[in-house]
Amino acid sequence: MPIRNKEDAHRVLRHVSDEKRFYCHDGKILNNLYELKNALENISHACYIHHVTEEKNDFARWVRDVLGDDKLANDLAKASTQKEAAIIVKDRIAWLQDRA
Repeated sequence: MPIRNKEDAHRVLRHVSDEKRFYCHDGKILNNLYELKNALENISHACYIHHVTEEKNDFARWVRDVLGDDKLANDLAKASTQKEAAIIVKDRIAWLQDRA
């Protein structure tokens, strides 16, 4: 879903309901983009590659299906490293905050 207005930006940045949380393989629970950014910066490489393989990208799927940010999901799906994924999320948060 494209970000067209202030409400869309708020929706993507919001804290999700308990049933929509992202559960990392290492036990971390993510409730919003800020926590996703922190997780990507700090989780082990083993945890990252559990969620991101050639066949799947759980982070991108969560961003698309739960947060509703297709652009960020597409960018995450193209990230070649964990560090690049963290930077992509960080930059998107800044962009969304400017519009919220």
